[in-house]
Amino acid sequence: MNAHGYSGPVTSRGTRQRSVAAATALAALTLIAGCGSSGDDPAASDPAASSSETPADESPAPVTVPSTAAVEPADGGRVKVPGASMRALDTYKHLNDYGIVQGWNDGQSAMTFSPSLTQAKSLDAFAREWIREHGGPEVKVRQDDAVAGGKYSAWHVVDTTSDPSQVQHDFGIMFLDSAWLIDITFYLPGVPETLTEEEQQQVVDSLLATFKTDLD
Repeated sequence: MNAHGYSGPVTSRGTRQRSVAAATALAALTLIAGCGSSGDDPAASDPAASSSETPADESPAPVTVPSTAAVEPADGGRVKVPGASMRALDTYKHLNDYGIVQGWNDGQSAMTFSPSLTQAKSLDAFAREWIREHGGPEVKVRQDDAVAGGKYSAWHVVDTTSDPSQVQHDFGIMFLDSAWLIDITFYLPGVPETLTEEEQQQVVDSLLATFKTDLD
């Protein structure tokens, strides 16, 4: 393969010179034959025929399709709150049960799931209300919205300052007249080891993928 990515056969200088000479001779013969040909040659008078000719060595540029890692939904215990449910990681244990608030964790991360009593009329208003009530935008930093259950938009905020021993991700979901909060926290350090950022994202994606409302 040369520096331009071409992996075809490499020709020597002598071969290229012979090819150029042969091409020149062929062009001269073609010119002579063209001068002596009849003007009734259909190939010469048909512009469609000439326009359909395509050099054999032309090919479309390759298209690179980005690969997306498949999300494996969590397959642990069922976490049920009024109006919706999720699945915990298979490593999670049931940490607490306050009826409408459910908590699960292992040595590396934890999840809390609960309904919300927000009066907000939109997802953005819900996010602003929650951020304002939990330390403000300097503490709860808004991220790009996430997707829960494959179809529900969720606002997403991150808190790295309230407790230096953890990173806290909060998600808010609205559907019809109901709303829910999902808190996913990563321990620093974790046991037996701290999850990398990529592993943390996999945990988030796996948990959010299992969200369902009672109407699903």
